[in-house]
Amino acid sequence: MSDKKSPSAVKSKFGAAVIIIAALMLVCLLTGCGEYAKASESEIRVVIQLDLGEDIGLLIYDWDVNGQSGTGGMSNADGSMIRHDDILDWTVDRQQLEDPAEEVDVTLKFTVVTEYFDPNYDNIYPEEYMIPLDALSFSSGFGETYYATITGDRASGYRIVLDER
Repeated sequence: MSDKKSPSAVKSKFGAAVIIIAALMLVCLLTGCGEYAKASESEIRVVIQLDLGEDIGLLIYDWDVNGQSGTGGMSNADGSMIRHDDILDWTVDRQQLEDPAEEVDVTLKFTVVTEYFDPNYDNIYPEEYMIPLDALSFSSGFGETYYATITGDRASGYRIVLDER
């Protein structure tokens, strides 16, 4: 008895595999696979690419959208450092705002915390580990996604720029 498969059976399986792969690629193309999440119609999203000289402990921020403000931060839940090449994002939803306009002015002020600390709601950490960045300001409508890059290191400081896409 032979374990060899007939050439037509191999061609048939190969053809089916090609069709399945093509269908998966079409689904990814239509749904945005491989791209970072786009903003929903009710939010403004900023996708932040880190391009740093070292890993960081926390990334904290203050935000202002048409005079309404808040604060927050980003960290790894397991207490590990945020990787120097990680991708993070900030969003604000229309529901977070009182009486939001269709077009709003957004200001984000990020601060890198160079060592890991357990996050706290007041974003108070030892001053020697906190390095502020210049503010990022832009006008936006809801449903928009923006891309920014944070570069630098402890020695030279950190910078954020809004990327053109």
